[in-house]
Amino acid sequence: MTGHQLPQLHVGHGSHFGALSVFPVWVDAPRIAGVDWAANALTVAEREGSPVVGELVLNNASRRPLVILEGDLLQGGWQDRMLARSLVLAPREARVADALCVEHGRWGGVSAHAARGRRSVPSVRHGNVSNDRISTDTDSQHEVWRRIGRYEIGLGATASSSMLDHLDRSKPVELRRLDGQRGVILGVGGRVIGAELFGSVTGLAARWQGILDAASLDARIAPTVRTTSSNARRFARALQAMTLEDGGDAGLARQLGSQQGNLRASGIGFGGPASVGNQIIHLTAFDDSHPLLENA
Repeated sequence: MTGHQLPQLHVGHGSHFGALSVFPVWVDAPRIAGVDWAANALTVAEREGSPVVGELVLNNASRRPLVILEGDLLQGGWQDRMLARSLVLAPREARVADALCVEHGRWGGVSAHAARGRRSVPSVRHGNVSNDRISTDTDSQHEVWRRIGRYEIGLGATASSSMLDHLDRSKPVELRRLDGQRGVILGVGGRVIGAELFGSVTGLAARWQGILDAASLDARIAPTVRTTSSNARRFARALQAMTLEDGGDAGLARQLGSQQGNLRASGIGFGGPASVGNQIIHLTAFDDSHPLLENA
């Protein structure tokens, strides 16, 4: 299996909001064109007849391939969910996709969900991918619930133990994107927790506010310490040194993944197994040693 290096990353000056530090990232690679990033191009419903916690029916309403991302939040249905896998859906394609519950106390309601570009909190998403695989097995679901439970304990309980309720009652982060920016490195409590990189400016724009607000929720249960620019740049250098491997089908795209020490990366890209990594659509990276990411 052939591996591929990441493109050159350039990290800008950080902005700080209490325990949250946000560093812009520019990517030296051609942009991904010809895909739709709009969250509202996706329609989502429960399985017909008998809803299943770990599965939802996704339908691409766009005339172009549609990017959906692991960690995208879907509100409504029988319970709020987050998508467990990143995919590129063909135009008008419908498929059953893996999901994880982020609302432990409700099971019942309507079929449809709303997709608005909101993102799950970094530490909760890490609970999904921290077993060296993307999974919706019992252990992964319980780990997601356990991590949401930290907000229930630290910030006060919600009616149905919903991560979306915690996001709704948090103050939005106000920060504009910079020209050409295609990624972000996030620091929480004085340490880098992770990063998200996109194949285009449009991709980042479609998830920008969701990324900020999600990271801000993790910051509410972390020490109020700024993350330094030197730490962010050190993280970017380590990420660039990783070799991405092909991990199989992701709809019209391919899965990407790599781990080196405490640094874990996963995402999707265009190209066959021999060329995967040449066109990164989206990539997430975590520092597994961050206190909020370590398993209890």
